[in-house]
Amino acid sequence: MTLGHRAAGLAATILATAVAPATATVTPDNIRPDLAGRPTLAAWSVLQATTYVPGSEPSGHWTSGTTSVPAPYPGQPVQGFSGTHALGDGSFLVLSDNGFGSKANSADFLLSVHRITPETDAADGDGVTSHDRTVAVLSDPDRLIPWTTWRDGGCEAASSLPAGYTCPAPDRRLTGWDFDPESLQVAPDGSFWIGEELGPYVLHFDSSGRLLEAPVPTPGVRSPSNPTLAGATPNLPDSKGFEGMSISPGGAVLRPMLEGATAEDKAAGMADALRIYTVRDGEFEDGFLRYRMEDPAHALGDFIQVNRHEALVIERDNGQGATAVFKRIYLVDLRDRDRDGWVGKRLLVDLMDVANPDGLSPHGDPFTFPFFTIEDVEVLGARTIAVMNDNNFPASGGRSTTEPDHNEYVEITLPERLRVDRRLLPR
Repeated sequence: MTLGHRAAGLAATILATAVAPATATVTPDNIRPDLAGRPTLAAWSVLQATTYVPGSEPSGHWTSGTTSVPAPYPGQPVQGFSGTHALGDGSFLVLSDNGFGSKANSADFLLSVHRITPETDAADGDGVTSHDRTVAVLSDPDRLIPWTTWRDGGCEAASSLPAGYTCPAPDRRLTGWDFDPESLQVAPDGSFWIGEELGPYVLHFDSSGRLLEAPVPTPGVRSPSNPTLAGATPNLPDSKGFEGMSISPGGAVLRPMLEGATAEDKAAGMADALRIYTVRDGEFEDGFLRYRMEDPAHALGDFIQVNRHEALVIERDNGQGATAVFKRIYLVDLRDRDRDGWVGKRLLVDLMDVANPDGLSPHGDPFTFPFFTIEDVEVLGARTIAVMNDNNFPASGGRSTTEPDHNEYVEITLPERLRVDRRLLPR
């Protein structure tokens, strides 16, 4: 089955931002000798915040909006990128998260996978990212979800609805009231594996977005928003589920990773521990590894594999704009060489200190990526990675205190070669 089979053929024209576009692209072969030891900006591109899926349903009825972007919004915003997968033609699949920040305010946000194409050589283009089409709207037509979903009973059972919103006809499409998808991997057969936070669950969809099997629960872990909680005590805070999920080079093994520590780990003095599980053939294996954060207040941004034993982790603080300090990418060794249950880690990129000698972005030299949530990293080659932010539409604070943050795309040339398994590269 090919990616995007039976997908809706939607497209959007993206307006350029007011900032000046990049004028060149840095490659590992032309990087200046004096920058050889530093991560260096290789490309920068922007998808404007107010980009909506053409002809889509209005959204944001449960939100207050902002002065510059009043709610409800005229369509489904193409935003909140929480997972990505690079394709061989320079485009990317991007997974939108649950919508507007919580289960309570995202019932009218349709969970979707989009395809975007960043313009990374402004000398030949317009310097912006285009929304090519919506590849899939996630759905459960075979009723594999054993609880009520918003568009099939949940809306009708609601005690009240916001002004201007009426319940849609039942269609089994999924919304941010049902799940909070935060990580995306594409299996060798083209199907989508998604890690989510409300359960947390691992979800399996075909390439058109149809759920293939019942949600796979995490053994012994449930958040306050878990639909099967039934009065039990949750042991994981909301929005701390599977923010990252890697896939092995052959595609046989998934490793979903929690964004926050469980109550049991906190009680054991490990408030800085993030669990990494192993899922094989759609089932969780016993045990898990732990990743140690530099500070218990930090959170996971993304987690992907580089080869069978190594991975990249985005670890970040909760600051943005002027308060952003810690936004880093670590190279992680999954082998647990000393068998203490913790993975090894070492700093690869400080996203608050990326060389930008050629002014590929107007945001200074060094270039900084000062967003609250940075949730996408992808390996493009042995010396090149791509990074994107979740802009938390229509929030501001990363680049401006008044205007909504855009979705930004950056490519970074690394100071060292990664031992990349070619099966994990774009193709």
